[in-house]
Amino acid sequence: MPERMQVLVTVKAAPEPSNSYIDTVCVAGVRIDEERREWVRLYPVPFRHLSSGQQFRKYDVIEVETIPARNDTRPESRRPIWDSLRVSRNLKQKAARERVLAAMGGPSMCELIAGVRDNRDAQSLGLVHVAHFDRLTFTKHKGWSVSQLRAVEAAVAQPALFGESESARTPLQPPRFLVKIRYRCDASACPGHEPSLLDFELAALQYHQRHSTDDELRGAIERKFASEQFSPDQRTSLFVGNIADPPKRRSFSALGIHRVPISSDWGSTLF
Repeated sequence: MPERMQVLVTVKAAPEPSNSYIDTVCVAGVRIDEERREWVRLYPVPFRHLSSGQQFRKYDVIEVETIPARNDTRPESRRPIWDSLRVSRNLKQKAARERVLAAMGGPSMCELIAGVRDNRDAQSLGLVHVAHFDRLTFTKHKGWSVSQLRAVEAAVAQPALFGESESARTPLQPPRFLVKIRYRCDASACPGHEPSLLDFELAALQYHQRHSTDDELRGAIERKFASEQFSPDQRTSLFVGNIADPPKRRSFSALGIHRVPISSDWGSTLF
């Protein structure tokens, strides 16, 4: 039976072409309508094809009916009935968000990887502290695969959905750069991690600056996702999640970045 839940959205991953669902976004957040907070993954969400009233932002609270995920045994995964989605409110004040997220910090990235090594259905979403940020690395995107291109073409050819925005009819463009974050987590013997950054905001930035030169675009990404997010006066963490394919579950991606001012009273109690 469908179960309605309230979710504080913490992650919107970059959209990708889908043969089954037009183009989709993986959404994750914290369930807040029960006393015990827990991570929730919502997939698939055809975000660009939702009506304008249903499209949500990071840190919005949404209400949505969900059913168990198909072919995904990760404990956090749910399949949303997106016609039922309603945006409730936005937690604009950081202090309000931290009252939810304070209980969600940890374990470390090394511990999450060790967990799925022992049990592939172990915790697959988390908020991990960045003990030391090294740098961003860039590689050129090779473009959509043949099957992804077919999905993009099929999506454009489909009749418009009721309430769908005009921008949703624009063919989904691949980003110019694939970006990774090189860092160390809190584990004492951490060898370092370099996950792909799949943040929706990174894809949006690359789209809005699609006419920039490569150097200009790299500079914009460095400013937004390195200088601003990992400044010395911030305590920075990553929202992370792994891959559904069981043999690949030790591979975690950075789905978003979360920072708290070190000087704030409520930020000092995040972990």
